[in-house]
Amino acid sequence: MNVLIILLRREYWQHRKTFLVLPLVIAALCAFFLLAGLGTAQVIGDKISIDATIETHIQDGSQSERSSQEYSMAPGPMLFSDQLQRFAELPLGQRETALNTLYLSFVAPLLLVLWLVVFMYFLTCLYDERKDRSMLFWKSMPVSDAMTVVAKLLTGLVLVPAIYFVLMMALQVFLLLVSVVAATGLELNLWDTLVAPAHLLQRWGQMLVFMLFVALWCLPFFAWLILVSAWARSVPLVWVIGVPVVLVMAEQLFTDSDLVGSFIGDHSFPGDLTDRLAAGVGPLLANLASLEFLVSLVLAGSMLAAAVYFRSRADEF
Repeated sequence: MNVLIILLRREYWQHRKTFLVLPLVIAALCAFFLLAGLGTAQVIGDKISIDATIETHIQDGSQSERSSQEYSMAPGPMLFSDQLQRFAELPLGQRETALNTLYLSFVAPLLLVLWLVVFMYFLTCLYDERKDRSMLFWKSMPVSDAMTVVAKLLTGLVLVPAIYFVLMMALQVFLLLVSVVAATGLELNLWDTLVAPAHLLQRWGQMLVFMLFVALWCLPFFAWLILVSAWARSVPLVWVIGVPVVLVMAEQLFTDSDLVGSFIGDHSFPGDLTDRLAAGVGPLLANLASLEFLVSLVLAGSMLAAAVYFRSRADEF
């Protein structure tokens, strides 16, 4: 266990700028643009007039009500205040849906960068060691090849997502505080309108479960990246993309099935983040109890074993 911790620390310090500095910069930019937008609206909002027609549709059970109000050259802050008042009158479910979209959209840049960082890390984690010959030094240490591969896998699937997850929580707390401060002074219940429907603790739990789900569900894809990183002599990105493309093309040419293409696409990254989070934890756990997931684990284990083998013989290639 001590050896594994040391290896994880080594990976962190070697990629500190990518693992920590980059997400900090992106989080700071997200916070800056939020404050800049609100600040601009407050400072010059009275000087900017907005000509608009706002329609509000409120549905409660079997009854629905649609109302509209015209704004002719209304000041920006006045329009914001009126819309927030209307938002407070919406049913709880609609407020929760709207805030869910807002909070997910606010941290979406971090989620995108996280996927890209993990992708590039796995693609180069073993290839760069062979390219600059630093692998010879690390192989001289009393650390097995299997332990090295496991450490790199845990770095990409646990350590890096944990750092980004903490920053996403901080960003969402910041968004909540800013929204409450911006709405202070309006005649509405801030707790019922903005705080309670945000469900931050529940949201973080769902995000954590989703990130764990992605780590397990996409394990064949990540294992494939590590295998290519351990085996390819050059341009690993071409191998990562080229081999799946050839498999899909062969499947289309010789069979009427799209099983391989669907499997590769679904296990590369499960899209529809908002829909999957809105559906709750149950469907995610159901996917992990399927035969498809068992097959993916076997494939991932085989590719990781192959990566260990190629790293053990890397000095022969």
